[in-house]
Order: sequence, then structure tokens, then C-alpha cells
Amino acid sequence: MMNIPLWGTEHLGEHLKEFTIRRLIKLSAWTHEDDVRENFTPYFRTFLREAKLGGRDPEAMGEALVKMHKFLLNHSFRKTFKSFHVWKAFLEEIIEDELYSNARVSYMLKLSHVIRHLFRILAYDYPEANLYHSSASGLCGLIGVIKKLESGIPYIVTEHGVYFRERLLEIYPELNLPEKIFWLNLFRAITLVNYYYADRILPVCEFNIRWETEFGISRKKVEVIYNGVDVEKFKPMDVDVKGVKPIVVMSRIEKLKDILNMVEAMEYISKEAPEIGCEIYGPIVDEEYFNACLKRAYELNVLDKILFMGPTDNPEIAYNRADVVVQPSLSKGFPFTVIEAMSCGKPVVVTNVGGVKEAIGDAGLVVPPRSPRELADAILRLHLDEGLRKRMGDRARQRALKLFSQRRSSRNIEDST
Repeated sequence: MMNIPLWGTEHLGEHLKEFTIRRLIKLSAWTHEDDVRENFTPYFRTFLREAKLGGRDPEAMGEALVKMHKFLLNHSFRKTFKSFHVWKAFLEEIIEDELYSNARVSYMLKLSHVIRHLFRILAYDYPEANLYHSSASGLCGLIGVIKKLESGIPYIVTEHGVYFRERLLEIYPELNLPEKIFWLNLFRAITLVNYYYADRILPVCEFNIRWETEFGISRKKVEVIYNGVDVEKFKPMDVDVKGVKPIVVMSRIEKLKDILNMVEAMEYISKEAPEIGCEIYGPIVDEEYFNACLKRAYELNVLDKILFMGPTDNPEIAYNRADVVVQPSLSKGFPFTVIEAMSCGKPVVVTNVGGVKEAIGDAGLVVPPRSPRELADAILRLHLDEGLRKRMGDRARQRALKLFSQRRSSRNIEDST
């Protein structure tokens, strides 16, 4: 396992035991302004041009990534990115650009520091392998692109969610238009170079294909392979629950997961089934959003019905505590949480986003996103009908065994490559 943090000091050796102080000193001594100007800056300019234009030429970007990678392997990352020529390139290509000159200077300077940190992945020497596999068409995939170009080693991409689509949804609203355009073009360029050089693109659901083919990718290199879960770990089991079994949500606390949707649904649920509560398992990613959820729960008088349980090391126990498992998100790819719950024999209520409907088949109920009344009605329908709940739970387990086992997923990936 090789961890590549994007943050920390700018001495890359802090993360690698074999990277000695002597090596750092040598790299620093080998790094001169003329060398940076001639052998790094031209490719850095190419990267910036591709980034600001949304990746019009993936081959040019791929070549630039390889050249910068080779340079940074034998030169000081820190001295390179403090070079006058690197900053001059950023100034001329971005800050003086006709469009991006309308962005705030303070923000573009901040952007330059972010890009510098993103480039850290280019400064490591990655081991040789028979196959490179990225879990997203994002920054992590650039390693596969580089090794494909350097050594001809096959590279595959598995997309859980569509990287570019998720970046679209997460774009900061406080940015002005040129700033938003730059970020979207940068993400698009990174996505395109991944798609272009990947030998196979393996989305986890049919929904993702619609986005991937919009980038001009040949349908022949795309094949759906569903996520796999450990069906022996995630299985029906008896769990002692005092009182009525709760609704269980397994999710990070952030806007895209739309926990507010669940909070507002609890207002309707508590009126018809006051005995049922809701347990939400997952880390608080967005503190401000978490506080908004608490405030809304207080306003609706359901604060005592909702427990934020925090992260759990035993999700299989949490699922088996449930009466019904709910996924209330605004956006999803093909969520592990849903198929884990299904593998535990639990009926699920989900919002119709991404490939979620494709996952559950006839093993749960689907409602529109951001519809707390309809979400509540679906949950109540299962809660109040034990026969339906059991039938859907049984179908969920059988569907998981048939389609979503780790063994099946691994075998399909092997067969596709």
C-alpha cells in the first residue's frame, strides 16, 4: 500500500520511508531555473491550456503529464513550484487570459496553490504492475494514464459515480462565473484524458454510461460491472433491538446525501407511526449542514425521533437493526449502502437518482428525490405491512446473492480485461 497525501509539507520524503534526506538534498541541487524553464514549464503550459479549455487534446495533455512526471522524479518538487518560470506560466496562461482575467486575483492565486498540491501525485515513482485500475476518472487515474504511456501497461477505470457529474453538483455557489468555468474545464480535461487512455471503462450501472458516452467515448470500450459486497458478512442476522425496529440511514452528513429529506419525512412518519425512530450512521462531513438538519428537526418537533449515531465499524449490525433501510440522496451512482442493506435481507426505500432504481429491482420502493411526503409514505407502507416488508426483504437478499457478490464482480472484471 502506497499512500500519496495531497497535503502536508512540500518535502515528499515525509511520506516515504525510503526517501532519504540525502536524496532530497540531491534533488534540490539538481534543480536549476534554466532546467525548469526548458524541461518543465513548456509542459506545464500545455497542461494549463488543456485545463482552461476543457481538454480539447487529450494526447497533448497525456504527453505533458508524462514529461512533468519524469522531470519531478529527478528534481525538487518544492524548488520547481517556486520557480519564477512556473509562476510566469500560470500568470500568462490563466491570470492574463481573456476570460479568467475576470476572476478575482486572490482566488486565482489560491487556485495556483491548489494546482501545485494536485501535482504532488506526479512526483512519485510508482511500482510496475500488470494492470492499473482507477476507481474514478479523476486525479487518481492520472497514475494509470502515465504508466500506460510510459510502459504500455493496460489501464482500466471503474466508475462508481461519474467524476465529472459529481464535480458539477459540488461546484461552489460563491464562485463567480469565470472561476466556475475554470474548475469545470479542469475537471472535464482530467476526465477526458482518463477516458481517452483507458483500455476499458467499467461503470457500475447503466446510468453512468449516458454521461460517459457524452464525452465521445466508444461504446465498445464500456461495460457495466456491478459493485460487489461480501454476502457472508452482510447477511440476515438476529440483532437485539429494544422496542420497535428503527429506520436506518447509512450516509455521510452532507448536502448531496439530503439528510434534510429524511428529517422532513420524519414529521409525517411521526404523526402516523409515533413509535418508530430513525438512526443515521455516518460521519459529519459538513458541520454547517449538520446544524441545519438539527435545526429543522427541532422546528418540526422530531428531534427526539432522530439519532445521529456517527460512523460505525459494524454496518452489518446497523442494517440488521432496521425495520426499513432508507437512502434519501439527491445524487448517487450505484451505492454500496443499498446493496449491503439488500444483502442483509432488508427492504429499501430509495430516491430515484443515478443507478439506484437499477440496483433494487423489485426489492424496494422508489420515490422522487427531495420529496419528503412521498418518502414518508413509502416508509410507512413497508412499516405497516409486515408481509410486504418480509417479501421485499427476501427478494433483496436473493437479488444481492445473484447479482452483487464480490466473487461475481471480481470474475466479471477479470473477464473484461
